[in-house]
Amino acid sequence: MALKDAATFICGYPKSGTSLLLSLLDSHPQLIVYPEETGFFRWFTEFTQGQTVKERADTVYRLLGYSLHWDPRKEHSRQAEFPDRDYSNISFNAIQECYAYNLKIFGTALENLLPAALLAYGEAAGQLQKATVRWVEKTPYNELYAQQIFSYWPEGKCIHVIRDPRDTFASYRQKQKTLTPKSFSHSWFNSEHFGSENVKRYGSNRYLIIRYEDLVDNLDLTLAKVVSFLGIQDDPALRVPTRNGKPWGGNSMFREKFSGVSKRPIGRFHQALSRREILQIERRLFLEMEKFQYDLTRKPTFWMQLQRKMNKG
Repeated sequence: MALKDAATFICGYPKSGTSLLLSLLDSHPQLIVYPEETGFFRWFTEFTQGQTVKERADTVYRLLGYSLHWDPRKEHSRQAEFPDRDYSNISFNAIQECYAYNLKIFGTALENLLPAALLAYGEAAGQLQKATVRWVEKTPYNELYAQQIFSYWPEGKCIHVIRDPRDTFASYRQKQKTLTPKSFSHSWFNSEHFGSENVKRYGSNRYLIIRYEDLVDNLDLTLAKVVSFLGIQDDPALRVPTRNGKPWGGNSMFREKFSGVSKRPIGRFHQALSRREILQIERRLFLEMEKFQYDLTRKPTFWMQLQRKMNKG
């Protein structure tokens, strides 16, 4: 299998632990891990509809510069604006040269643009080695585009991170202040539903779902599943969160910094949410919560039990 075809996408709802998984894979010697979201399916493919091949290729180049906080007009990064994202060791000109070279080798078909760009980053960042077997990209809601992913890259794999919806809501609302339990429950259900359907459609050897809670509470066992799924070797680097090879303290919406994998965020909803908000989420998502073994804070109501019975029937 050619490296350009060895796609790996991290999927999941925002604030579900996708960044944590990305940081654990970041320094693995067999992986090229792009440290920022590309939005390739959510933004790029729609934005570039109607563009010529050259225009699309140029858009990817600008996307790289934007996501890595580089000003393509200058040979330095806008690092002062993003002190927690240090890419000053990477030459953007080197990325540009590698990207142009990769396009000549791979071709300019849409499915070749992303691997050309990410492998260019990997080479410029010193991640591309003889041992490299896969490249990794993470953008929330990648699960919605599994059909395109496996159409473009038949050898591709997806890892979907699920997190307790109550904790997910508590965290994501710190960013999306107008988010309500009702609107959140609808979008969280949609994300989970796509993930579960993707497992059925494409198989567990191509689409893996892991729980955030298992990742932090039983790290070794969960990493063993990830290692086996990706066909890579276990490595000590998998237990040290990094971004671009540098220590990563997390992206907690509660302004916390961690020196490693922390269990502290589990169950935070008890303090962060009101009783009413918790019950609103549980009422709408209790079937999915039971499926992923998240305990309810109250006994199911009569209507919830009826819904459960109808669902099993």
